[in-house]
Amino acid sequence: MIAPLLVAALMATPIQTPDHFDLVERSVNVAKPMHGAWDDQIVSASTVPKKWRAFATCVLDRESGATLDRIQSGAGALNPRSSASGRFQFLDSQWRHGGSFMVKDRLIDHGMPKLHAKQVRKHLGKTPIHKWHGHWQQTLFNEVVARGGWAHWSGGGGCNSLKPSSS
Repeated sequence: MIAPLLVAALMATPIQTPDHFDLVERSVNVAKPMHGAWDDQIVSASTVPKKWRAFATCVLDRESGATLDRIQSGAGALNPRSSASGRFQFLDSQWRHGGSFMVKDRLIDHGMPKLHAKQVRKHLGKTPIHKWHGHWQQTLFNEVVARGGWAHWSGGGGCNSLKPSSS
């Protein structure tokens, strides 16, 4: 009698494979984005589109001396005269909060689940931009430019002639 009940109970219990927990258990390593989950989505969100590369290269060189091919170059740069910091010299006082939401939006657009993108946003929102990993800084740059914000880097340095197209 007990054996048939046990068999029936086991058959009624769904078997959960490791994949069942995959979305919940995966986590983003905010300090080292390429050493956690969702690295393909992070790379996709942070890769500067080809049509914007000349502009991004000019801005990086002008703002922090960074290079496009070295994602951490200039990441910790600090402007001695303002709160501008990082690869693209975002004003921390103005961009940290809103910028963290823009990074979240871009990560979601590139396939990261909302739960994980929100965790990234929360971490970035309380972290000075010069301490953000270069992938996050570059993701913010991409989202700003995608929304038509290239003019934040206008003036001087000859980058205006390289401004990205609106699409």
